[in-house]
Amino acid sequence: MTKILNYVKSNFNNPISMFGLIVSFTVLLHWSTVQLYAKYCAPWGFFGLMQTFITLGSPMCQFANTVQYELGKHYIAIWIGAGTACITWLLNNFQKK
Repeated sequence: MTKILNYVKSNFNNPISMFGLIVSFTVLLHWSTVQLYAKYCAPWGFFGLMQTFITLGSPMCQFANTVQYELGKHYIAIWIGAGTACITWLLNNFQKK
């Protein structure tokens, strides 16, 4: 575990790498949660529809649905922050002095 932490500290110490790591982790976590929800809470087919009547209100399915929704909102906020940072950097570096 310490080898992994040392690797992350040494290779992701600039903002662009950190941004890429955060976006990638957010996408991976969102995708995993959606797959979990689709497999166990809302599977395909007629029997999946019948199973959804039972699982729709379960705490695990509610949690998975809430997590994937909040990760989507988080992902949008990350990109808005990155865009704002880029525009601010451009304005600060290219304004008339």
